[in-house]
Amino acid sequence: MKTVTEPPKEIPIAEEADVIVVGGGLAGVAAAVAAARNESHTLLIERSGLLGGVATSGLMASISNYFFAPDGEMVVKGLPQEIVERLAKYGGTTSNWKSASLPHITNDPEVLGLVLVELVEEAGVEVLLHTFVVDSVVEDSQLKGLIVENKAGRQGVLGKIVVDATGDADVAAKSGAPLKYNPPGSNSLEFRMGNVNIQRLYEYFEKNRERWVEFRDMPVPFDVFERNWLEKGIFHTPHVGGCVPGSPIAQKVEEAVKKGDYVKERGLTKLLDAFGLYGLSWNKTMIINTGFFLNIDELNVKEASKAEMEARKNAHYAARFLKKYMPGFEDAFIVTTAPELGVRYTRWIEGEYTLTREERDSKAKFDDVVAVGAVWEAREGSLFRGEFEIPYRCLVPKKVERLLVASGKSVSTEPRGLLRGQVKCMELSEAAGTAAALAAKTGLTPRKLNVKELQATLLKQGVYLGDEERLKELGLIT
Repeated sequence: MKTVTEPPKEIPIAEEADVIVVGGGLAGVAAAVAAARNESHTLLIERSGLLGGVATSGLMASISNYFFAPDGEMVVKGLPQEIVERLAKYGGTTSNWKSASLPHITNDPEVLGLVLVELVEEAGVEVLLHTFVVDSVVEDSQLKGLIVENKAGRQGVLGKIVVDATGDADVAAKSGAPLKYNPPGSNSLEFRMGNVNIQRLYEYFEKNRERWVEFRDMPVPFDVFERNWLEKGIFHTPHVGGCVPGSPIAQKVEEAVKKGDYVKERGLTKLLDAFGLYGLSWNKTMIINTGFFLNIDELNVKEASKAEMEARKNAHYAARFLKKYMPGFEDAFIVTTAPELGVRYTRWIEGEYTLTREERDSKAKFDDVVAVGAVWEAREGSLFRGEFEIPYRCLVPKKVERLLVASGKSVSTEPRGLLRGQVKCMELSEAAGTAAALAAKTGLTPRKLNVKELQATLLKQGVYLGDEERLKELGLIT
């Protein structure tokens, strides 16, 4: 392999902060706001010009409603609740979202982007957009800072604690933390269509209600889908529901395939018949999730670039099918394609503790719990529901000090992505940002942080860590 030599040079220090958060998605915003609210000078670094990550630039505008336990009790509060409440206040989603009967909180990504900007500004977070982290400054396993590049050139930023909220464990990778990665993963590019007659589309599904596909992702019976549309103005079809033979969407796909107007695979793209649909009654737009890349290495930029260009062409291909075959789309048009692919997971860390699926499903308890999660899953034609505790140690990578990992995609779990999803990313990141602020104040590393102090601070912030009996067991109340 040919090489070039980069000559050594002095890099100016552009910024110094108590807490540096890398990645401006939902996870990064939650971490940065939590750190700043705990009186830490906080710097948020984002490679694009838009906050929100997959939720905004990826157009994944439907938050799976993991706020509620099986008994209907709300077990996720704090910053995630605040973000959705602001979203609803601005008309970005239904005001009646606080219900376990609403499986998906479909929203307007433009409104969500506004909410996130206001949150970081109000908290006093310093933000660097269009800035890439290209290296780390590590001395004796201590992460002292980062090397970044932007229009101003190559610069250094120093911080007492760094939070990696990139979703790809980029900072952990550049800092020498032990990682896992087993490609390929799964990703897709979503697109948004305007001037959709969603009522007409609903009526088509209603006429074919006996063909409704319930057990996909979070199971949704037809009567729940119908009620959420008619009463809350939220339209959401099950993920990859169009791939199920005989379903309302599959019928139209098969009709188009027989006429030679459509194919289910095209180039690198699989499952062009998936057609997850997310819409709101008051803005006549629909976000479409169809066509997946299941065989590329997302960290191989050459492969990912080819996939993204192909995906953008396929968005228009799928839109033409919808206009010709699906009721309600006759006069619709593409408003935008997502600025970037939605990647489900890539690298994840080896942490001080690894949460397993078995522990999650058996409701294992942890003395260092910093978040309570809920899970709804379709399993062999039935619904599994539960709630579980998430330990702080999952956020602490091995071998590198002064670093926390916040994204649910890349914390320490087995299998990978066990905690991915927007709600879990936000609650984990509130814990990470709060822990980073406390560590910066006390001079301790995150590994040596007093977890009881962290838990007490989270409780003050409105985070749910368990019912009264559980809080007594943890020694957090008397």
